[in-house]
Order: sequence, then structure tokens, then C-alpha cells
Amino acid sequence: ASGSLKWQVKAGTALPKAYEAELRVKAFLVGSRVWRSVGQLSENGLAPTRYSDSWRGERAAHFETDTQKISFSGNLPSAPLLPGAQDQVSLFIQMAATVSAQSFAPGAELNVQTATARDAVNWTLTYKADEFIDVNGDRLETQRWVCLPRGKFDSQIEMWLAKAKGGLPARIKITQTSGNFIDMEMRSSEALAALPD
Repeated sequence: ASGSLKWQVKAGTALPKAYEAELRVKAFLVGSRVWRSVGQLSENGLAPTRYSDSWRGERAAHFETDTQKISFSGNLPSAPLLPGAQDQVSLFIQMAATVSAQSFAPGAELNVQTATARDAVNWTLTYKADEFIDVNGDRLETQRWVCLPRGKFDSQIEMWLAKAKGGLPARIKITQTSGNFIDMEMRSSEALAALPD
């Protein structure tokens, strides 16, 4: 299996400005699955406007600031839009910014409303420990954060955030209720061009 996490913003220093983030996974027999987030980068962090999960079709969540709700594909019930809300992809980028800007001790917890393609509930992320990960011969110190399943059909999310990489994940592991999991470790990183106007 292989995967990538892409993160791009529009050029310039003025805020707010558009961003796009994408988590893509390719696996034998399973094919490709893409989670995508688009929205605005503001002084308060990321503010998603649309999140999509593409695998055997596309499902999406829409962040509607005018009505203060998050709506979902397939006539699923909407959810209230809370301050600081993220989606399953923007959460990785927002967490990168958070751990870069603040100091945390193991045991710290953060509560973030996080949207999937079917709901938006508070996720509790717990800072478990400092762990080292080898990336192309470099030994990166990371913070391991874990989000336990919220419901019986939810996945466990683990991220190892590396301050030396701007807080971005050096490893992401998503474990489904079936026991199947996606485990991605950083092999390389490169700067992407700014989003076009």
C-alpha cells in the first residue's frame, strides 16, 4: 500500500485564504480511497467548507456558516457547526499547527468537533507519549496522539506529529472496527506550489 498527504494554500500573507488538503491511499485489491478537505485558512486556523470521502462513490459534508450547520450526503441528519470544527483531513493539519504553537505534556486532551461523511461529533485526542520515528535515516521525535472510536462503527485514529516537520504527521494509523488498518509512515516530503488564483 502507498499513500500521500497533500496540503496547499493560496499565495500571500493576507487572511483568510483558500486551502486544500488531501489524504490518498492506494492498496492492492482495495483500490484508491481519497479524503479531501477544502476551505479557508484564517487567524483562528482552518475553517473547512467541504469534506469528501471518495471510495466506491463519493460522500460529502458541507460546512454551512450562514446556517451554522454541517450537512451530509444521502439525506443524513445535519449537525450544528461548532467553533473550531474540522473534518477528518483538516484535523491533521490543524493539529500540526496546534502542537507547533503550543506546548503539551503527555496526558493532555483536546476536544475537536470533527466531521466525517456521515456525522460531526466531538473527538477527544489524547497525547499519549513521545516516540521516535526513522524517516530516511533521520530520527524524528514525535508526539503520539490517539483518538479512540466514538461509536461502534468508528475507527481509531493515531497520529505521530513531528515538530521538526512543522508538526505534520510522520505517521498516521487508522484502525477500523473490523481490525483492518491503514498505517502510513512518512518516506519523503516536498514543498508544493501555491494554489492558483
